[in-house]
Amino acid sequence: NLGGWKIYTNDDIYKITSVPFMLPPKKYFVFAADSIIIGKYKLQSALNSIAGISDFGLSAAGEVIIVKDIFSNVIDSIYYSDKWHNKNFLVTKNRSLERIAIEVNSNNPSNWSSCVSDIGGTPGNENSIFAASVSASSGILVSPNPFSPDNDGFEDHTIINYSLNQIVSQVRLKVFDSKGRIVRTLLNNYTSGSKGSLIFDGRDDEGNALRMGIYIIFMEALNETNGVVQTLKTTVVIARKLN
Repeated sequence: NLGGWKIYTNDDIYKITSVPFMLPPKKYFVFAADSIIIGKYKLQSALNSIAGISDFGLSAAGEVIIVKDIFSNVIDSIYYSDKWHNKNFLVTKNRSLERIAIEVNSNNPSNWSSCVSDIGGTPGNENSIFAASVSASSGILVSPNPFSPDNDGFEDHTIINYSLNQIVSQVRLKVFDSKGRIVRTLLNNYTSGSKGSLIFDGRDDEGNALRMGIYIIFMEALNETNGVVQTLKTTVVIARKLN
């Protein structure tokens, strides 16, 4: 029930709706300043899920957004930045930032990138770069695998899910190529709980796109209390279109 929920920004507070509004599972709610969004994104079928606030606006450079329920509990928050856009887009005006995975922290820059839809946004629909996550009951699991980071909106990112034997660990997670060379360090001495998720975009530590092929994901989790080290290893395949 979204009744009484509010959105907080740097300077303003906006009430999503003053009346009870039940949002069904796997449905979307659009919060916008101008009704022009209805025609631009073909949202006629979702009119009852749109809140229009005439003075609502966000900075393109970055801003704090906090969503609170009627009891002032924080549902989610983010401090976004325009630097999170995909570097392949030279112009990002009128192009939305989209979240990749629900399971990964909102404020993790790797969990955001530019919308790849031709119209620049997907309000009222699944994000164009959304990546579904599969839970790892034990060990490490990569999904989708293979994945194809070519910015076409289909499986451009993969999610690495892990489940550890220890409650708290210091974690290192690195990606190696087929010759055993480290190409990407995703976690380094990161304090983690027994489960976690992170995103791999198919790039090396310098931001360069990796060649297609098989890569090894290697994880070490140190329990500092007893000195036990748990190691996990799996492979991921980067696929690319052949010209």
